[in-house]
Amino acid sequence: MKYLISNFKKTWEFMSESKGFYLDVLLMHGFIMFFFTPFLVSVTQFILRQGGIPYISYDNLGVIMSQHPFVFLGLIGMSLLLVVSVFFEFTFLLLSVYFIKIRKKISLKQLLKGTFLQLKKISIGALLFFLFYFFLVLPLSGIKFNSELLAKFQIPVFILDVIFENRVLFIALFILFYIILIYLAVRFIFTLPEMILKDRSFKESVKFSWEETKGNFLKVLIQFVIVMGSFILISGLVTSLMIYIQHLIEANMAKYALGSAIVLMTGIQVVWLLSLVFSLVGIFFVTIDYLGTNNFLPETLSWYKVKTQKEQASWMKFSKGLGMVLLVIGLTVVVGTANAEFLSNPASVEPIRVSHRGVDNGNGAQNSIDALVKTSKTTHPDYVEMDIQETKGQKFVVFHDFNMKALTGTSVKPNQLTLEEATKLTVKDNGKEEPVASFDDYLAKANEIDQKLMIEIKPTKDDTPEMIDNFIEMHGDNILEKGHVIQSLSFDIVKELKKKAPEMVVGYIMPFSVVGPPEGEMDFFTLEYTTLNANFIKSANAQGKAVYAWTPNDEETMSRMMFYGIDGMITDQMELLNETITDTSKEDITYSDKLLYFVIGIG
Repeated sequence: MKYLISNFKKTWEFMSESKGFYLDVLLMHGFIMFFFTPFLVSVTQFILRQGGIPYISYDNLGVIMSQHPFVFLGLIGMSLLLVVSVFFEFTFLLLSVYFIKIRKKISLKQLLKGTFLQLKKISIGALLFFLFYFFLVLPLSGIKFNSELLAKFQIPVFILDVIFENRVLFIALFILFYIILIYLAVRFIFTLPEMILKDRSFKESVKFSWEETKGNFLKVLIQFVIVMGSFILISGLVTSLMIYIQHLIEANMAKYALGSAIVLMTGIQVVWLLSLVFSLVGIFFVTIDYLGTNNFLPETLSWYKVKTQKEQASWMKFSKGLGMVLLVIGLTVVVGTANAEFLSNPASVEPIRVSHRGVDNGNGAQNSIDALVKTSKTTHPDYVEMDIQETKGQKFVVFHDFNMKALTGTSVKPNQLTLEEATKLTVKDNGKEEPVASFDDYLAKANEIDQKLMIEIKPTKDDTPEMIDNFIEMHGDNILEKGHVIQSLSFDIVKELKKKAPEMVVGYIMPFSVVGPPEGEMDFFTLEYTTLNANFIKSANAQGKAVYAWTPNDEETMSRMMFYGIDGMITDQMELLNETITDTSKEDITYSDKLLYFVIGIG
């Protein structure tokens, strides 16, 4: 208990002593967020456009490397610039915390000068270790470390779902791997501070960190949890209080609700930025505090020069004055205006409703004709999403997985069977047993019951070159006549379909978004909902393209997606989506609800 109290006390003292650095870190992060990160994205988009490459994903990196060497070199250059920039950001924060710890005043100008001096230490080996160092620290970022430069490094939930689905061994290995990462993160946590503050070599720094953390693993880890947990708890409580105050104002002084919502939303953004400052420096505070407590910190740094009080006062006055002017202008003009527009927008839009694999709340076996009929008659979706794959013999079967074992018990790929062989298998799912359906039969039944389909063409490396030609020849006219739409994870398939059948409505399923909506002739995008935000939707809509979210399955997420302006939702809970849409249309969303949705989707 004494150790816990001591750490809470240190955290509070750190927050108090570091207030002089808030503005410096805010200005640095503001520059990264509003100028440098957009610059990186814009230059990356420019490089891709010069090479006629519409997107970056796992499936075209090889093509970029082999067929577009200059674009590839440009992307490598941007990646190196990103790594150097993150190194700069980490070093700036590390030095800031160091001067807080040794209680010496330093101007923003000197901090920047000292940070630039550290760039001389960068080598290929140092960059590789720095990447390794970051991904070691990443497990601790769950408690939580924020870097605007690294905000794009997010693993979509659906990828984890694919890995973990019915695979207990993978789950166990993932947990074990994560535990090992946390262990290594703690053992190597002092490497970067030693390199920066003591000019030690990489080898010496690693050795020092490994030896110093021997036997102190839990001590260091607990301090991380306490410090980062404190920051999260405080910001969470303050934000919740602000939303509750808005709720009270709406209930008792409704005529002031919009004005108070604008003010409180701005306040929430300030709290978020302050929380960001603390979470940014939190990891470095733990390391510097430990080094200082054990007398490992240098008394000063060779490049640091103590300014006269007059020089310090002059520069501090100028920098803080400039910072305050920019902050006030940003909050009152830019942020306030944007918040007013955000809060004044219509509460939500009614999205297109799509049943994922034809199932509603486990009412049938996925991709089965029985589930299609049942879901269509009971929940009336605008579309039923389903999956098709090419079989041996160049026909199409309705099936999601690339191996049929999990659902049928037979370890075989759809493209290794003829359509007749595939449809003899039985799918066991959600407590139901249904035969594997041919696309011909599934499409015929959908037409019979007047149910539109969202047909996902699932590509494999064994697909025949004529697959899309055969698909268009066999089903193109029917699809156009009945208003069905198509989507695929393969950009090449989307491109080929739009070239050969431009009147078809075709969407591109994006595994993740790196530089915003890609360019192309697709009609819509489909993204996993955890990687979606209002900015992507707005950008895609500006191109005249719709955006679908997959698969929001709870009321809060559905409501939030509607508020963001999503064009459609693909869900496993069709009845719930219908109810959510109906409830939202009956009740006006409150400003406090909007504030909550903003907080959930912030950043």
